[in-house]
Amino acid sequence: TKLILLDSLLQEMMMLILLMYFVSLSAGSDVDSDGDVRLRLDHSLDLGLTWQTRGSVSVARSRSQNSILNQEDLSSDSYEKMKDLCSANGIYLVKLVGEGGGGELQSYVSACSLIESGMAESLVVHVDWRGNVVAINLSARTEDDSYKAREPEKFDTKVTVQNMESGPTPDTAAFIQKMEEEKARKMNGETKDNKSFFAKYWMYIVPVCIFMVINSAAGPENGR
Repeated sequence: TKLILLDSLLQEMMMLILLMYFVSLSAGSDVDSDGDVRLRLDHSLDLGLTWQTRGSVSVARSRSQNSILNQEDLSSDSYEKMKDLCSANGIYLVKLVGEGGGGELQSYVSACSLIESGMAESLVVHVDWRGNVVAINLSARTEDDSYKAREPEKFDTKVTVQNMESGPTPDTAAFIQKMEEEKARKMNGETKDNKSFFAKYWMYIVPVCIFMVINSAAGPENGR
């Protein structure tokens, strides 16, 4: 009888922990934070030795995938440096810098590819479920022939916000129902199970632990 009561107590504690965790998780992931994340856009024409401000990118903290890009055209001198970079088979570097200079994210593209595309580029901004920018990816756009008529010293930038997709979550309702049924059977003396609590419910506990570890590892990082 004492073992049955102890097992029942452990089941109730596990149920309470699971409910508290998933309630807090859903509350944090469903609420859209107000405001935008404003980042400074810098670029380098000498493989990162020096950096110049190119403009700014604002990304909405909500899951609306909205973004605002403000940037200047390349000067004649900068475009000549870009061509020199291409001649050396170099790469064109960009980075997003957080407000106050805290944290930065870098990406790059072949200088030749960017020039050949008519300065048409795609900047993908990856955002986690908290609304924090966690990575960027720059690439040249050559999807059509219209780029050949573009002004060579003017960037044609397409900004895309990529939200992090939520992974599958354990079926807590089925888990709770199973424990309630098991508890009722034990209290009525219908079954005798000598297995430990973990041995009986490992298929529910392990996914929860893995999900918590992954979620903790994907914590807010404004730079790397």
